Amino acid sequence: MKTKSAVLYDAHHPLIIEELDLQDPNENEVLVKVSGAGVCHSDYHYIDGHRAIPAKPIVMGHEGSGIIEKIGNNVKSVSPGDKIIFSMDAMCGFCRNCTNGLPTLCTTYGRKVTMPDGTTRFSLNNNNVYQSNGVGTYSEKTVVPADTVVKVSDDTPIEKACLIGCAVITGIGTVVNRAKVEKGSNVAIFGCGGVGLNVIQGAVLSSASIIIAIDKSEFKLKKAKEMGATHTINPDKNNPVESILEITKGGVDYSFEVVGFPEILSQAFQSTCPGGTAVMVGVQPIDAKISVDCNDLLLDRSLIGAYHGTARPRVDFQWLLDLIKNGRLNLDTLISKERPLEEVNQAFEDMNAGIVARSILTFN
Repeated sequence: MKTKSAVLYDAHHPLIIEELDLQDPNENEVLVKVSGAGVCHSDYHYIDGHRAIPAKPIVMGHEGSGIIEKIGNNVKSVSPGDKIIFSMDAMCGFCRNCTNGLPTLCTTYGRKVTMPDGTTRFSLNNNNVYQSNGVGTYSEKTVVPADTVVKVSDDTPIEKACLIGCAVITGIGTVVNRAKVEKGSNVAIFGCGGVGLNVIQGAVLSSASIIIAIDKSEFKLKKAKEMGATHTINPDKNNPVESILEITKGGVDYSFEVVGFPEILSQAFQSTCPGGTAVMVGVQPIDAKISVDCNDLLLDRSLIGAYHGTARPRVDFQWLLDLIKNGRLNLDTLISKERPLEEVNQAFEDMNAGIVARSILTFN
């Protein structure tokens, strides 16, 4: 079959819309008609050279939702017509990490850009085309392992639900699952894009007391206030560490770096109080390093990482959707603009200009 997809050939070049060949799903695989795909900074990191492209050419997109169109042999978890959200991390359910409640770190699948057997389902002129995070959601259709999709209820607003798979779970999951923020805590969030805004929502759900949002974009700081931030700081106008120490009278209990730069991660660590925890959420450049003052670390401070919100997608996606349905979680405010697949590069331009919280690509 043919499918229209957004393909990255090399860093520092825009995505190209190509008509690719797509094979039917093999055993334990599913064909998904994509409904919505989020435009995430993690995708752009491969375009601007912040991260090395794992294989080329590659269908971009890791955040998405859709409808099952066809299933391969031995697939029992979903059926044609089911609505699904992509996990972006396949989960076998049986390895050590899956069994211990860390399915996004599944050792059976790992971080692949192919099917588990090393082959690809996308091709162009008989040449392999890879897929980001093994999903490739910037495509009208995609084939993925059945263990990558999470079935959701029929009343799910499926286009908008694409954000659950990364922005929402990464932000809220990092607060709830990884940091385990306690009620009454003081929190700082460095970076208020799609993920950062959900860190704020997670802090609100956790009953944090002071929630400080830091970003250079006044548009994003306004969005942060809408999501529940109690204070905002523009680092172009004020030193964020000094401002945080002043607001909290000594530092925050939890700080979250959601941008992906070592110098900002250092600021996040420096803004914590003794006994506080800094959490690295943003995707850092390859081989990036930071140094910390050992005397600061000695005072019971922690510096930890968080991948994909330490999510349990088959569980977490469901309660997040319940919160949305019950009006306790704001999804609509996250979506600033909807664009067709052909406008994916313009969506990245909007993101870099700081004029959107999150754009989504929608498919007819």
